[in-house]
Amino acid sequence: MKGIRKKAAAVLLSLLCMLPSGGCGVLLSDDTEALMRPPRPTGEKAGIHELIEKTAGDGFTFKYPTSGENRSAILMQDLTNDGVEEAIALYQKADASSAGVNIMFIRKKDGVWTSMGSFATSASQVDKVMFGDVNEDGLPETVVGWGSGQSGVSNISVYSLDGTGEKMEETELDQSYSQLLVMDFDGDGFEEIFTASVTVGDQPAQARLFRLRSGAIEILGSCPIDSAVTSIVSAAGGLLSANQTGVLLDGAKTANTFVTEVVYWDRVKRELVSPLWDPVTQTVSATARSLNIVSRDINGDKILELPMVNLLPGTPAQNAPDSAYLTDWHQYDAETNTIVRVMSMVTNSTDGYWFLIPDMWKNQITTEQDTSIRTLTFRRWNAPQENLSEGQAGEKLLEIRVFTTKQWDAGQEGYFKLVDSNNLVYAARLPSPESSLSMSENDVRNSFKLLTQE
Repeated sequence: MKGIRKKAAAVLLSLLCMLPSGGCGVLLSDDTEALMRPPRPTGEKAGIHELIEKTAGDGFTFKYPTSGENRSAILMQDLTNDGVEEAIALYQKADASSAGVNIMFIRKKDGVWTSMGSFATSASQVDKVMFGDVNEDGLPETVVGWGSGQSGVSNISVYSLDGTGEKMEETELDQSYSQLLVMDFDGDGFEEIFTASVTVGDQPAQARLFRLRSGAIEILGSCPIDSAVTSIVSAAGGLLSANQTGVLLDGAKTANTFVTEVVYWDRVKRELVSPLWDPVTQTVSATARSLNIVSRDINGDKILELPMVNLLPGTPAQNAPDSAYLTDWHQYDAETNTIVRVMSMVTNSTDGYWFLIPDMWKNQITTEQDTSIRTLTFRRWNAPQENLSEGQAGEKLLEIRVFTTKQWDAGQEGYFKLVDSNNLVYAARLPSPESSLSMSENDVRNSFKLLTQE
């Protein structure tokens, strides 16, 4: 049980958040964002707005990146490493002849905000903006994905300081993508540009790695990825294990089939690899699942985990709620090319929580959900270990129930409180405390977490 406490205390609270969070702006549709303007700043930042208005002309609209961490139409970043932030503005002019998105770089010089360069594009939207030293000059470049990555109508521009250190220059990468990341893949202290794309016509699904050298884009490597994936819904970049950096790509094959792909830079072979990809089928099957849950650092140990789900026994697959599935979170070990289970949980998205499953319950339980009384029950599953499908539900081990505050205050015999939130009380009871599979009240509390986002 000590392991339960340790794992549950570290687990993140945002299990089902499907889009990356963070940033300064708000995710807006094209129609909505055309009506929005950031609040006009006062003080020295007012000069930034004045310069944008002077350059863009009357009737311009700000454009907001639709994905990634940087969601504002005006981003602040120290591009010159002098300790002072420059501004990057994204906007669209009202002039019909200039229908694309514009990007302008602005710095403060001698107390006055001045332009470092303005660039027009044909893109109607901004996918994401990222920063990283991709040309090894010791300064962060601005990497912009134009268009829509998920639709495949996208390209990439890299903006860097020119030789004078006063102006920005643009390098275009003619590369469409489904997902775009900027991070250090090969451990040299400098970032690379990573793209992943699904199959489009004769263009096969592949991942590619780029850097900027002498003002030109150089490809470091590429590798094939699952040809049956129709949409890459998420890309999580970071540590795969203690000494290996990489990306976990979550993709959809059909409406009910999802898969996670592992991609990393092999420092020994000096190539980009996708170790779970099968060259015979040109697909990945080891991580296939039926629920759309994306990879993340689920337990707060700075290492990414990927989800694998299995239907609990005794539950028909058709229209089964997510609480009828066991989600096992795994880490990929590059040294042994194996997937190692870290923790397991059952998620009840209807009532907004998840529950960490103790190891002693592995292959020993099933669940029953009654939405009319907002109750999830865990029961022992009596079956031969070699054939879990031939079994039946046994004793009740745990009930988790959601009460209104009024119901709870009226008294609920046998239940103990787990947490209260938004006039609701989440409570539990242990119907079979004498069972060898029964948990303690303290372990139940430590294993329960709300699906709220920090």
